[in-house]
Amino acid sequence: MKLSYILEMKEPQNGFFQVTMDVEGVSEDSVLVTMPSWTPGSYHILDFARHVRLLRARSKDNEPIDIQRKDKSSWKILNGNYKNFIISYEVYAGELSVHTSHLDSTHGYLNGTSVFMYIEGYKDQSLELMVKPFGEWKISTGLEKTGDNKYRATNYDILVDSPMEIGTHRSLTFSVDGKEHEIALYGRGNEDPDQLLQDTKKIVESYKAQFGNLPYKRYVFIIHILDNQGGGLEHLNSTTIETDRYQFSPRKKYIEFLSTVSHEYFHLWNVKRIRPTELMPFNYKEENYTTLLWVSEGITSFYEWIHLYRTGIIKEDEYFKHLMEYIRFYEFLPGSKYESASDSSFDSWTKLYRPSPNNINSYVSYYLKGEILGFMIDARIIEHTNGQKSLDDLFRLLFEKYNRDGKGFTEKDLLASLHEVSGLDFTPFFSKYVRGVEPIDFDNELKRIGFKIVRSYAKNEDDEVKEKAYLGIVCGVNNSKINVEGVIENSPAQKAGIYPGDELIALNKFRFSERFLKNIRSDIKARKVDNLIEMKPGEKAIIHAFRSGILMNFEVTLAKAPYDNYEVINDPESDENRMKFKEKLIKG
Repeated sequence: MKLSYILEMKEPQNGFFQVTMDVEGVSEDSVLVTMPSWTPGSYHILDFARHVRLLRARSKDNEPIDIQRKDKSSWKILNGNYKNFIISYEVYAGELSVHTSHLDSTHGYLNGTSVFMYIEGYKDQSLELMVKPFGEWKISTGLEKTGDNKYRATNYDILVDSPMEIGTHRSLTFSVDGKEHEIALYGRGNEDPDQLLQDTKKIVESYKAQFGNLPYKRYVFIIHILDNQGGGLEHLNSTTIETDRYQFSPRKKYIEFLSTVSHEYFHLWNVKRIRPTELMPFNYKEENYTTLLWVSEGITSFYEWIHLYRTGIIKEDEYFKHLMEYIRFYEFLPGSKYESASDSSFDSWTKLYRPSPNNINSYVSYYLKGEILGFMIDARIIEHTNGQKSLDDLFRLLFEKYNRDGKGFTEKDLLASLHEVSGLDFTPFFSKYVRGVEPIDFDNELKRIGFKIVRSYAKNEDDEVKEKAYLGIVCGVNNSKINVEGVIENSPAQKAGIYPGDELIALNKFRFSERFLKNIRSDIKARKVDNLIEMKPGEKAIIHAFRSGILMNFEVTLAKAPYDNYEVINDPESDENRMKFKEKLIKG
């Protein structure tokens, strides 16, 4: 069979892409065409078929061909004796995110799973694509180019794993290892293009040093600079990143942006070429469950910061400050006592992307737990091999084994590879910390590599360290309204009857404002926790709140707040271990 697509955007202000599929040499008298329900790397159902309209089929002689709806995402084309025919449709692209597609008068962004249908049974078919940009718009994509606006993909997976930015965007280019890298910038903010190019190149060079080569001919960073947006999505030889237009300064915000760049870039190895077996091949119609996202995403989070450290973009104290904040957050979350890394991975479809108000008490993200496990595994490998091997060696081995023959890995394969690299049997470790929920003794974990954790309260505005009072609520702020999004189990708030959904009005007759809140984690600004710096544990507090439009009053006895400031210091008894770990951590 021969298959080609044409992509058009005739009136971009209307938000519709036009897609034509030219099919030749079909042997069946009917075929099933399907629009994916999700996009790999984003583990939630989006039902892209809901954006399709004007689906038509016709022969090459322009005779209409009947179509029957099969299910929510598939249609049967009753082509009969026609072996060559054309399928056409429009798809609405009205959501600008890394998971979806967007088209308006300023640009077109295409995430393939939300635009291109496939023919069941022919996903492995090679195909061609012609893009007809609007006006003088240009195209940035990782797809193999064969001519002016013409591209080729070896199969459907490659087609939809190659997003496109189409418009008048800026392009920055650099070369590493003789391979071209493009940064396609849509939108403007307070970015410094030269600094962005320089730092992105450093990140690429650092990962190249880890693996020895770059497994692509060309790589594209698509960056959307928008208002109050953030996120990223990995692809085979490209990535799309959304960032706030003022994310590029001050330095702390810029580092957070670069950590996303680092994270998404490492994915071209981890998950794109080193992939759990359950994600090969993709089933685009329904959820693809795996217990290994803590590796694919969590250890990627571990490496995103390690490589910022290795490049010199951040310093040692900045790396450990990040690590301590994540350990603090992990110890703060009640859900870490109930949800294992394996279960968290499996539950991504129902808990991470569809969180309930009780998530904080029953769930821990595989990003967070996986990053911590990556650190713990790296420390054990370095310790047991006397600094000769590290987690880097594991990923080089996994890449050699599972990219070469295109097959995915299982947990059993992972354990075998860990043993091959380190000589250690990680089975007990997995039983405790990966499949189990045994509490992590972080003091001991840091001690084994020569460090100690100091837990305290953050200094107040007077540069004083004082014990803090604690209510135990998680809040969101929307148009100056402060709503309870979660209540920590066994907290004073829960005991008093405060409930998710309550709108907080007053604390001791004073307006409940953001003065009484702080970020739940330094890099999470949308969710807040109480920060009652002017009150003491044991004090009584009166909370006024609206619940379903009815004013409620709660008397709360405040408790001692969890420590909110974690620092790492050298353990004087472990200088040799510390130096060995630091050297291997930096060099890999």
